[in-house]
Amino acid sequence: MNFKLIYIYIFIHLLIHTFTTYLYPLFEEKDLFANTAALCNAYTAADDNVVCVYYNPAGIFNIPKGGFYFSNTKFYSIDELASNTISVSLDVKHFGKVGFLYNIFGFDLYKENLLKFVYANSILRKISFGIGINSLSVNIKNYGSKSFLSIDLGVLAEVTRSFLLGFYIKNFDIPKVAEDEIVTHTLVTGAKIAPLKDVSTYIDVVKKTEQDVFARIGEEIKLNIIDSLITIFRCGVEIATKVKPAKYAVGFGLGYKIGSSEIIIDYSYLLHTILGSQYLVSLSISFGKKEKEFFEEIKPTGQKRKAAVKKIELQPKSININTATIEELAELPGIGPSTAQKIVEYRQKIGKFISVEQLLEVPRIGTLTLQRIKPYITVEVEEKQIQEVKPEVEKKQKEEQLFIPPLDLPSQEKIEVKEEKQKFNLNTITEEELINLGFSSTAAKNVIRYRIKVGKFKSVDELYKIPFVEKSLVDKLKEKFYVE
Repeated sequence: MNFKLIYIYIFIHLLIHTFTTYLYPLFEEKDLFANTAALCNAYTAADDNVVCVYYNPAGIFNIPKGGFYFSNTKFYSIDELASNTISVSLDVKHFGKVGFLYNIFGFDLYKENLLKFVYANSILRKISFGIGINSLSVNIKNYGSKSFLSIDLGVLAEVTRSFLLGFYIKNFDIPKVAEDEIVTHTLVTGAKIAPLKDVSTYIDVVKKTEQDVFARIGEEIKLNIIDSLITIFRCGVEIATKVKPAKYAVGFGLGYKIGSSEIIIDYSYLLHTILGSQYLVSLSISFGKKEKEFFEEIKPTGQKRKAAVKKIELQPKSININTATIEELAELPGIGPSTAQKIVEYRQKIGKFISVEQLLEVPRIGTLTLQRIKPYITVEVEEKQIQEVKPEVEKKQKEEQLFIPPLDLPSQEKIEVKEEKQKFNLNTITEEELINLGFSSTAAKNVIRYRIKVGKFKSVDELYKIPFVEKSLVDKLKEKFYVE
């Protein structure tokens, strides 16, 4: 007896029965991609992969480059339950991000087609939104076919650099295929927690039509053993409910970096407590030209633009982030025109940068990017201004060195004058001055960051709250500080 044919026969008749009664299984969420399947599809708060087109359209806004993903699988190793998926995302200058997805599932007797278009942009500096328009069609042999549209909505918020929140509504408009027959309506709230740079935890809470609420949890770890080699490990679990069995998954990704592009092959193995096991293999490519090549391809519209591009040669400390143009900033490694635009917008908002570390407040700029561009940037005034101020500073220093107080000045008053010169205003003190007072480089940077993020110091005691600032050092130097 061929159990495989019996299984297919039962499956098809169940689909036909469902189509003529409830229709909820139509276009149910499937394990389309190996990378997300290994996380049990807990991907609502993700923001770094083209497959966000399928899970939360808002997520593609934070992808700096375009991407491509292809997946081909047979559910539970059954040839007739084949699924082929292509997903693409593109950065459209001054417009936002767009994405496309095409999936075909089934075989001659039963077939589903999904074509999806996604648009994403930002609402506020750290909040993005996305909308997806789905064209769905189902064809059952001898029972006809049906096509209809549906809408997906998504929001993604960066609460902190290590904590993201996502919200996704699938089939927001609750489309009807026939009278009293609808497609599954799904609400998902998700979080991404990244306590370390290369470690991410994904948590989704899901509510589907006429189903109990359930949760998905996924873990992803990236290992940078070799600079150009990409190694990723993943695992996930979908928690069981009264009517929904549990699901477990593991997987890995292996890839290679070629310039600014990445090629990754993902593998996942899923274990369903009732349906058994299955595996998926997918291919992803993230592509994008280096910023230098981008400017070389642009034909200058005039002599002024040509000179501006030629002028930047990325010499040490050659770019002043308080005066640089978008074109000049875009020449920095890892900074394209879009991110350069955000740097200028943030600079206009705050007035001027106090330190290069302030760039961490700009969207898309993380610790790694800052380390790459730090050798080429500065917040110092331009050379011309330095030359104008230098003679006056030297004259003042010379006068201070030659200054001798009158002989009749009381000794106590001398001490007070000396002590007054040694006092520092916490709201104007520089990183270098803090280091000279005995603060570690990390502690000094954290003091400046605290002042930037929280605002002006209101009390010297606030130093005790700042990470890596030693309490004993604050106790010792407390009298040297004041706030104004």
